Amino acid sequence: MIEVEVRGKIENFEKTLEEFRKKAKFVEEKDRFTLLFARPGLSLSDALKKETLKNEKVDLKVRITNKKPEIVLKYGYVKGSEGRKEILIPIKSEDFDKAVELFKFLEWNKGKIQATKTFVFIYQEIEFALVKTNILDYFEAEKVVHEKGDIDKILEEIKEVCNEFNLNPVKEEEFFEILDEFNKHEERVFDLTKQNLEEIKEKWKEYF
Repeated sequence: MIEVEVRGKIENFEKTLEEFRKKAKFVEEKDRFTLLFARPGLSLSDALKKETLKNEKVDLKVRITNKKPEIVLKYGYVKGSEGRKEILIPIKSEDFDKAVELFKFLEWNKGKIQATKTFVFIYQEIEFALVKTNILDYFEAEKVVHEKGDIDKILEEIKEVCNEFNLNPVKEEEFFEILDEFNKHEERVFDLTKQNLEEIKEKWKEYF
């Protein structure tokens, strides 16, 4: 399964949300907390640099969405608009801590925190996620394909549909500027060599 995805900022979240409610099929609302792990062997500051992220193909995370946890691996370079291999492994609620501990023992123990409220819609067979955070709002538009040869074609299809909602997909450099904006916020990073998972969960307890 290859996830073809386009991203960009949302300038007026409420206006965009209302437009989707009128035109698209509403799927669900998601409250999501994610621990996104940085590759071992790097300091946290180095792991979150643009230069590092541009060359990283492994996007490994443990997340909980509407109280349901899962392990997620996306494989491939992230550019703002891309196609990446995606593997989702649902786990039991009581196994969230075990999954994090497993990665910690493998020295995947640092990274960034994402806490979001998302409204999901389907429009012309494309899944749109309108994502609200306390830093900035953005959208993700995606479609799943099974052949690599379809990626470029699907990317263009998605971008055309984005135009209908006045959503502007970001270029690669703009995307990494957005990541920089998130990574500047200290409350959005974690280091399990210095922090206890229970402390993190207590701080973000509404997601658990």
